[in-house]
Amino acid sequence: MKVLSAIVVPGVLALAISTAKADPSPNPESSGAQTMPSGAEPSSPPPATYDPGTPGVAPGTTTTTTKPNATDTSGTPGSTTTTTTPGGTTTTTTPNATDTGAPAGTTTTPPNTTDTPTAPSPNAPSSTDDMNPATEPPAAPTPAPAGNGATNMAIPPPPNGQTTESVPVAPLPPMAGAPEGVYPTTPVPSRVGIGLLVGGGFQDFVGNGIKNVTGDGGYWTARVVAGTREYLGMEAAYVGDARSISGLGFNSDSRLISNGVEGNLRVNIPVVFSNGAALLEPFGFGGVGWAHYQITNNNATLSSFTSSDDVLTVPYGGGLEFAYRGFMADARFTYRQTFFNNLTSTVGGNLNNWGAGGQIGFEF
Repeated sequence: MKVLSAIVVPGVLALAISTAKADPSPNPESSGAQTMPSGAEPSSPPPATYDPGTPGVAPGTTTTTTKPNATDTSGTPGSTTTTTTPGGTTTTTTPNATDTGAPAGTTTTPPNTTDTPTAPSPNAPSSTDDMNPATEPPAAPTPAPAGNGATNMAIPPPPNGQTTESVPVAPLPPMAGAPEGVYPTTPVPSRVGIGLLVGGGFQDFVGNGIKNVTGDGGYWTARVVAGTREYLGMEAAYVGDARSISGLGFNSDSRLISNGVEGNLRVNIPVVFSNGAALLEPFGFGGVGWAHYQITNNNATLSSFTSSDDVLTVPYGGGLEFAYRGFMADARFTYRQTFFNNLTSTVGGNLNNWGAGGQIGFEF
């Protein structure tokens, strides 16, 4: 009996050891492994983590494969493949179609390989997000709304690594302007000088006969002048005057009034300065005219004067004219010689008179 025990016990131990070596897979209940039926494929691949060092191989993965043995005669049902991943261990058992009854416990294990770091591929993605085709690329920047004339647009970089640089632009030279106080264009529209003036002044008779019965008078005038910027010019004017008159047959409100026209030739000495903007001009003139005299509130039957008279006038005189940027003014003295005087036949003398005054206006 002791001899039988010595023979049986070692044999049982040897059989247990051989069986343990033939099936090294862990317990599915304790390790989380999953055994699938023969010929079935997993519903989804196990998750994998991309390792930039070795493309296509998940780091930390150990694969153990038991291939079917063509000469297996032990009657073991197929082969066993064990895959270890970071999320768990999967064991797959496949029936052996060429099982010929090889001794149990025959296991073929491929040599253990160690992951060797390699240089990353230039085309390899840089992160696990790049490996997922469902991840949408980042959206292009949206330009900011324009405000106050400004825009914010995304400018793509130059192709092929080209570089751009700013080229300085020299500022434009300042515009040449007119000197201070001078018009940049022609100071006056006309080069010859054309003016329109209005004015008046004081007037009195020269002869003692008419002067003794009349008071001091005044005159008013409107005048058009041409050639103020030339040596020769001309004038056309309306001239009127009025004064009081007293004597036999006159009332206290009787007036001696005249209205007439005259034309003159002018001799000018134009002095232009301030780039043509200003003009100072002494001048002399002489011409011919006509005047109509009339006495108001006159009792002709008792008065020694006729009620009206038309006379020929010859005005002449001189003055000084000033113009600046279109404004014009002058001062003048005028003496008028009269002819064909019938108004003063009873008192003798004539209607010769003199006057001094001024005018203002515009130069065109």
